[in-house]
Formats: sequence, structure tokens, C-alpha cells
Amino acid sequence: MSLKSESPAAGHVLRNTHRSVLILLAAAGGAIALGNFDAPAPDPEPHTTGAGLALALAAVLLRRFASSATIHPGKALWLALASLIAAGCLGLLGGYVALQTGSSETGLLFTLAGFIFALRVPRPVAPHRPR
Repeated sequence: MSLKSESPAAGHVLRNTHRSVLILLAAAGGAIALGNFDAPAPDPEPHTTGAGLALALAAVLLRRFASSATIHPGKALWLALASLIAAGCLGLLGGYVALQTGSSETGLLFTLAGFIFALRVPRPVAPHRPR
């Protein structure tokens, strides 16, 4: 049984957030791709790389925890929303990197990673009730 059957409003909020994050990531990727960033890809900066890895790990782990049957449905919704927000922040980090370094390659890679993590809607499930 999914969280959607538990609360229609929760499913609506999750779908709207998912759609908003995908639109944000598409807009960020489009802006980076169409921008005038001609600089070659710089050496990786440890702080932005670390932030990107942390956001990617957070998106994956939060999605995994949100789909656990042992998590309360209310908490699962918040974990699913946090997973989508982490993926969106990863895309925004890509835009920041592109603006700071002048390189579209690095920025697009961060944005693409955020888009991949946000493609599927996290599906929180209701806890399994033994008979």
C-alpha cells in the first residue's frame, strides 16, 4: 500500500514538488548549456566536489529511507521531499560552479546528476501490518 492511498494530499504535494524540481533542473541545465561559458574545465575544487558528493549521497540515502516499510508514513513523506530537494540543490550547485569557473562542462555534470537523482518520484510506502 502506498502513501498515496493513506493521504491524497501527501501524494499531491510529492507530485508537485517532483514536477517543480524537474522544471528547476531543466531550466538550470538549459541556462548553463545556452550560456556563454567558454573556459576549459578547471581542476576540481575540493569544496564544491565535496558538496556535490554530499548532496548526491543525501539524495540517495533519503530516498532509500523514505521507501523503507519501517518508517512512519509522515516521516517518509518528509524524507522523500528532502530527497527531491537535495537533488534540486545538486543542480543549483552545478549552476553555481558554471558561473564561478566559467566552464559549462562541470556545471552541466552536476545538473545532470541532480536530474538523474530526481527522475523518479520517491515512493514512500505504508508500514507492513502483519495479519
